[in-house]
Amino acid sequence: SQNKALAQSTVGSMETFKFCGLRLTPIDCVVLSHVIGLCNSIKHLNLENCFIQYEGIQRLGPVLHKCRELRLGRNKLEDAGVKLLSEALRNPDCKIQKLELKSNALTDACAEDLASALSTNQSLTILSLSNNKLGDAGVKLLSVALKNPECKIQTLVLKNNSLTNSCTEDLASTLSSNRSLTDLILGGNKLGDAGVKLLSGALRNPECKIQKLLLWDVGITDSCAEDLISALSVNRILTDLNLGSNSFTDRSVPAFSNLIQTCRSLKWIWLGRNRFSPSKKRHLKLLQNSRPGLSVEV
Repeated sequence: SQNKALAQSTVGSMETFKFCGLRLTPIDCVVLSHVIGLCNSIKHLNLENCFIQYEGIQRLGPVLHKCRELRLGRNKLEDAGVKLLSEALRNPDCKIQKLELKSNALTDACAEDLASALSTNQSLTILSLSNNKLGDAGVKLLSVALKNPECKIQTLVLKNNSLTNSCTEDLASTLSSNRSLTDLILGGNKLGDAGVKLLSGALRNPECKIQKLLLWDVGITDSCAEDLISALSVNRILTDLNLGSNSFTDRSVPAFSNLIQTCRSLKWIWLGRNRFSPSKKRHLKLLQNSRPGLSVEV
């Protein structure tokens, strides 16, 4: 007990552990789990790209709930690993506020466990699931959890997850009812015009709390511009909008001009890598002079 007390007095006040890029074996994870167990609380645990996989998360699982910011990206956790991690999220003493799970080969097979954890967790506000393969089925399951009044998620990152317009009705329903979600990142998914039109209906809802909307490279064209911009024009809290790498042309410039000038809350809009002519690009860029603090990137 004296040795334990000495160890605890030595490491108990440590709040940040960064092992990004180091290959951690299962034995390393056992040691790290013991060290974290001696700490009072952990502000930041960065295990990104540490090759920990399922066996590593199995050893770390019992103490992960103590971390406020937990980075586990690029570890090949796969569905089985996230099912274990969901147990930490369900822990009544869970302190995790930010969870990074990008590039972990996740599919819809882990979504039910993750959704169940999100429905009861009271601490998590930022969840990044980018560069996985959750697909429409996975996001539909997550959407159910996001509608739960107990869910506290404020930022949801779903970029590059093989999503299509098939999941946008569920996402739209979530946006209309969720009272905490403010930042939604959906870039790199083929939502298409049909999908974004469905989202637009939710964005028009005065109960929608979205402030940051990132829709770069989602396969949209002039066909959905009117619906989207009409919805955003009545929004009073939108601050950041990314519509880059799509197929908007000069036809949509009047609508974008109107949005930039009338959405007074807007601070940043990115329209780069679309199909505007040079003269229309200049026109849009000049609109950032219409008020202080506005940035227009084309």
